[in-house]
Amino acid sequence: MANTQDSEPAGLDKTGVPHARFSVDSVLERDRFDVWRDSISCIFEVEASSDVRNTDFHAEIDANMFGPIMLARTETTAQRWSRTPSLMAKDGMDHYMIQLYEYGNTHWDTNSESLKCPERGLIVYDLTQAADLKTKDFANLSLIIPRDLLEDQLSSSDDQHMRVLDGAEPMVQLFREHIMSLRSLATQMTTRQALEVAPSTAGLAAACLNGVESENPNQQRGVSVAQMTLVRRFIEANLSELDLTADWIAKRTGISRSKLYVLFESYGGVSTFIRDRRMRQALLTLVDQRNQTRSIYDVALQAGYASDSTFSRAFRSRFGASPNEVRNGVAMDRMNEVNRESLDRRYEGWLQHLSV
Repeated sequence: MANTQDSEPAGLDKTGVPHARFSVDSVLERDRFDVWRDSISCIFEVEASSDVRNTDFHAEIDANMFGPIMLARTETTAQRWSRTPSLMAKDGMDHYMIQLYEYGNTHWDTNSESLKCPERGLIVYDLTQAADLKTKDFANLSLIIPRDLLEDQLSSSDDQHMRVLDGAEPMVQLFREHIMSLRSLATQMTTRQALEVAPSTAGLAAACLNGVESENPNQQRGVSVAQMTLVRRFIEANLSELDLTADWIAKRTGISRSKLYVLFESYGGVSTFIRDRRMRQALLTLVDQRNQTRSIYDVALQAGYASDSTFSRAFRSRFGASPNEVRNGVAMDRMNEVNRESLDRRYEGWLQHLSV
């Protein structure tokens, strides 16, 4: 008789890759955009013109789970897409997202220019950072990888947001083909195979992101990647220290204050970087169900605040919701329930709970 350990692998060998398909095509035309906006609010806030909303509006997401990694094909009409601080407070997601376009494109503005995804190129998003984009009608593939699966493999883990990777680069071509192969082979793979391919996919993503030059205004120029990595890891390990200042960091890392200022110039300074990382850590702590018994005061102390009232004001200013509202899920209430039960919205939960 087979034991439990033997029976579990057999099940994994037979079970297919988890698949979900959400579409508004079965919804009354007048309700389609509202249903779509409610569903996609798990990751983006969207808006569209009245012409787009009221004329044959179409939106669908076809998603597969490869262990801790999600791959989703999105096809829809022209819209504006935003990740705002308040939305980040609602979802608490801590993932990287890498996109390629089958057709159509996306556009966004920086301080100096308007950018778009190059032909056959890739765009990288850090979902802990804000974004504001516009698209025409399009279809794209989004590979979503939890931070803890990819971050340690990246030479510059905090400089990935809104990176544009040229489709002429061999590493981009290789990784693009890999993403498309995952999509085309998903129906033939088993759960075991999906689990096996996830680490390799993250490794190939890291190789691509590390090995390709890109014109990302957030990336450091002329500085030591090793120094930056050292300092950022030191800051992450000491976020709860009330004395976490440039002087304190300089003394303990052996890097001068002037060098620190150069390293963190594009982040708005050392203090701004520390404040942002503390708020991000606090947000992730509050949305983690394992921390439900921790007091807000304890979370405030961990974030470097001496009182929960000061922390709460800063948190609300950053995310548009109080710590208690985020913890209790108030900020995640769904206002539109039209046809919710009849639609396959499992991808929403998958996005929320990606983890290694």
